[in-house]
Amino acid sequence: MDAVEKRRRVIINLIYAGIILGLIYLLLKYAFWMLLPFIAAFVIAAILQRPVNFLASKTPLKKGLLSGIMVLLIAAILVTILVFTGARIASEAQGLVRWVGMRLQSLPQIVDAIHEKLVALAARLPEGLKTSAQEGIDGFFQRLNGSAEAAAEEAVQKTSAASLLGGIFSKLDLSMLSKPVSGVWNTAKQIPSVLVGVLISIIAACFMTAGYDEIVNFIKRQMSVEKRHALTASKEIFFSSILKMLKSYALIICITFAEMFVGLMVLKLLGAYTGEYVATVAIVVALIDIFPVLGTGTVLIPWSIISFITGHVGMGIGLLVLYAVITVIRQIIEPKLVAANLGLPPIVTLMCMYIGLQLFGVPGIFIMPLLVTMVKLLNDRGIIHVWKTKAQEPLPETTEPSPEEPAES
Repeated sequence: MDAVEKRRRVIINLIYAGIILGLIYLLLKYAFWMLLPFIAAFVIAAILQRPVNFLASKTPLKKGLLSGIMVLLIAAILVTILVFTGARIASEAQGLVRWVGMRLQSLPQIVDAIHEKLVALAARLPEGLKTSAQEGIDGFFQRLNGSAEAAAEEAVQKTSAASLLGGIFSKLDLSMLSKPVSGVWNTAKQIPSVLVGVLISIIAACFMTAGYDEIVNFIKRQMSVEKRHALTASKEIFFSSILKMLKSYALIICITFAEMFVGLMVLKLLGAYTGEYVATVAIVVALIDIFPVLGTGTVLIPWSIISFITGHVGMGIGLLVLYAVITVIRQIIEPKLVAANLGLPPIVTLMCMYIGLQLFGVPGIFIMPLLVTMVKLLNDRGIIHVWKTKAQEPLPETTEPSPEEPAES
């Protein structure tokens, strides 16, 4: 094959890949939420096939009736769990906001403590730098402390949790938060649409579970034999790998939550932790810990530093010990629960999260890493060929020494 033909094939492949990526982008950007109830219904139908078929073979009930019963039973269990846990979390979250607001009243004292530490460090500088450094530190903290004191005094006069936080932060420039807050408000307005989507998903799951074989056979008839094999392999990879990975990370979240909950309860019994809402704090830390870029240190290390600055040495030491225990256990259990070939390198995960956020908003943080992981698994199995794997790398050529020719007699 000459060079012109190679370039022609490369250009065609790039155009083809660009079209596929463009279609995927348009689907995720404009049609994903519209199709999400039916996608979720199809996944539920695929998961329920084995138990439904087993019950249909062991009982005189028809598959359609069993499908409806199984879907409604699962929906009832999930709704019950969400109602009880959601009510509990909402109650604790409201109290946590109020508690954080009260704690923020001590912001001027924290600022003074940091100011004293920095002034003590500046006193050790050479004479030429000490005066200018101290003047700069004093000027900065005078402005900052004045703003914090005014905000705290105004916050003391507030009674409700929302007004309390508003009084504290009224002196600060939080314009950067306008977009996230607007997004939360817009999400809240979409609750009726979400309920309708859940209802549609439940109804569709009943129909799809009963007619799953007909749906799959119809899809396969539209494909060639090679594409059928690829579709079957993709389905096996999705259910055996992606769902296994999600289950493993859900178990890690539960373990981290238990560690955080027990640790805070121990600190509370020892008198180091005087706050409430242990379960809510543990849930928040466990959810943050699942992100490879963040982790529990994002919460526990700053919390420990603030505890040391404010004189709560026992709390600071306890938080550092808790952080060390959670990190060590995470490093031990994660390789056993999550297969090494399923994960992405941290830099790739960070890129996926950022690109997903820019393209699709907050859901893209979760969708994009899963899509890239799926592509990686398909490429590793040889179903698609996006990049070369270690198994596909050509071995380096070795030149074996030729046998010596016998000397002529």
